[in-house]
Amino acid sequence: MFHLSKIKHTLHLQPHLLSLPLFDAIKGELEMQFLDKVITNLGLCISVYDIFSIDGGFIFPGDGCSTYEVIVRLVMFRPSVGEILRGKIEESNEDGLRCKFLFIPSYLHSN
Repeated sequence: MFHLSKIKHTLHLQPHLLSLPLFDAIKGELEMQFLDKVITNLGLCISVYDIFSIDGGFIFPGDGCSTYEVIVRLVMFRPSVGEILRGKIEESNEDGLRCKFLFIPSYLHSN
Protein backbone atom coordinates (compact mmCIF):
# COMPACT_ATOMS: atom_id res chain seq x y z
CA MET A 1 0.00 0.00 0.00
CA PHE A 2 2.83 2.42 0.86
CA HIS A 3 6.01 2.37 -1.24
CA LEU A 4 9.27 4.29 -1.49
CA SER A 5 9.88 5.57 -5.01
CA LYS A 6 13.25 6.97 -6.08
CA ILE A 7 13.08 9.67 -8.76
CA LYS A 8 15.44 12.09 -10.49
CA HIS A 9 14.03 15.60 -10.83
CA THR A 10 15.22 18.92 -12.25
CA LEU A 11 14.36 21.59 -9.72
CA HIS A 12 14.33 25.38 -10.22
CA LEU A 13 14.87 27.39 -7.03
CA GLN A 14 13.55 30.95 -7.06
CA PRO A 15 16.10 33.62 -6.01
CA HIS A 16 14.23 34.49 -2.79
CA LEU A 17 14.78 30.91 -1.54
CA LEU A 18 18.57 31.18 -1.79
CA SER A 19 18.73 32.90 1.61
CA LEU A 20 17.64 29.59 3.21
CA PRO A 21 19.99 26.65 3.80
CA LEU A 22 20.17 24.76 0.48
CA PHE A 23 18.81 21.47 1.86
CA ASP A 24 15.79 23.19 3.48
CA ALA A 25 15.02 25.23 0.35
CA ILE A 26 15.17 22.14 -1.89
CA LYS A 27 13.09 19.99 0.48
CA GLY A 28 10.46 22.75 0.73
CA GLU A 29 10.23 23.07 -3.05
CA LEU A 30 9.99 19.30 -3.51
CA GLU A 31 7.16 19.17 -0.96
CA MET A 32 5.31 21.98 -2.75
CA GLN A 33 5.66 20.22 -6.10
CA PHE A 34 4.89 16.62 -5.09
CA LEU A 35 2.88 16.39 -1.83
CA ASP A 36 -0.77 15.42 -2.32
CA LYS A 37 -0.23 14.94 -6.05
CA VAL A 38 -0.74 11.76 -8.07
CA ILE A 39 2.35 10.83 -10.09
CA THR A 40 1.73 8.57 -13.08
CA ASN A 41 2.70 4.93 -12.44
CA LEU A 42 3.83 5.74 -8.88
CA GLY A 43 0.72 6.77 -6.93
CA LEU A 44 -0.21 9.56 -4.51
CA CYS A 45 2.78 11.31 -2.91
CA ILE A 46 2.52 11.34 0.89
CA SER A 47 5.96 12.62 1.94
CA VAL A 48 9.53 13.41 0.89
CA TYR A 49 11.44 10.59 2.61
CA ASP A 50 15.02 11.63 1.92
CA ILE A 51 17.27 13.35 -0.60
CA PHE A 52 20.11 11.23 -2.05
CA SER A 53 21.96 13.84 -4.05
CA ILE A 54 21.89 17.48 -5.09
CA ASP A 55 23.89 18.47 -8.17
CA GLY A 56 24.09 21.71 -10.08
CA GLY A 57 23.21 25.16 -8.92
CA PHE A 58 23.51 26.53 -12.43
CA ILE A 59 21.87 29.81 -13.40
CA PHE A 60 21.09 29.80 -17.11
CA PRO A 61 21.15 33.05 -19.15
CA GLY A 62 17.86 34.91 -18.98
CA ASP A 63 16.69 32.87 -15.97
CA GLY A 64 17.07 34.05 -12.37
CA CYS A 65 16.49 30.59 -10.90
CA SER A 66 19.17 28.18 -9.73
CA THR A 67 18.74 24.81 -11.42
CA TYR A 68 19.53 21.60 -9.54
CA GLU A 69 19.34 17.90 -10.39
CA VAL A 70 18.10 16.05 -7.32
CA ILE A 71 17.61 12.36 -6.63
CA VAL A 72 14.95 11.90 -3.98
CA ARG A 73 12.85 9.13 -2.43
CA LEU A 74 9.14 9.79 -1.97
CA VAL A 75 6.63 7.89 0.17
CA MET A 76 3.83 6.92 -2.19
CA PHE A 77 0.34 5.57 -1.53
CA ARG A 78 -0.41 2.93 -4.15
CA PRO A 79 -2.80 0.14 -3.21
CA SER A 80 -2.26 -3.17 -4.99
CA VAL A 81 -4.86 -4.55 -7.39
CA GLY A 82 -7.35 -6.54 -5.32
CA GLU A 83 -6.30 -4.94 -2.02
CA ILE A 84 -9.26 -4.11 0.19
CA LEU A 85 -9.32 -0.74 1.93
CA ARG A 86 -11.63 0.03 4.82
CA GLY A 87 -12.97 3.57 4.92
CA LYS A 88 -15.85 5.95 5.34
CA ILE A 89 -17.37 8.21 2.68
CA GLU A 90 -17.15 11.77 3.99
CA GLU A 91 -18.72 13.60 1.05
CA SER A 92 -20.16 12.87 -2.36
CA ASN A 93 -20.85 15.46 -5.08
CA GLU A 94 -20.54 15.95 -8.85
CA ASP A 95 -16.73 16.21 -8.53
CA GLY A 96 -16.38 12.78 -6.92
CA LEU A 97 -16.03 11.13 -3.52
CA ARG A 98 -14.10 12.23 -0.46
CA CYS A 99 -13.19 9.30 1.77
CA LYS A 100 -11.46 8.78 5.09
CA PHE A 101 -9.46 5.55 5.09
CA LEU A 102 -8.64 3.49 8.15
CA PHE A 103 -5.13 2.07 7.84
CA ILE A 104 -5.21 -1.11 9.89
CA PRO A 105 -2.30 -3.58 9.61
CA SER A 106 -3.32 -6.73 7.74
CA TYR A 107 -2.60 -8.99 10.76
CA LEU A 108 -5.36 -7.17 12.71
CA HIS A 109 -8.04 -7.74 10.06
CA SER A 110 -10.64 -10.35 10.91
CA ASN A 111 -12.21 -11.98 7.86
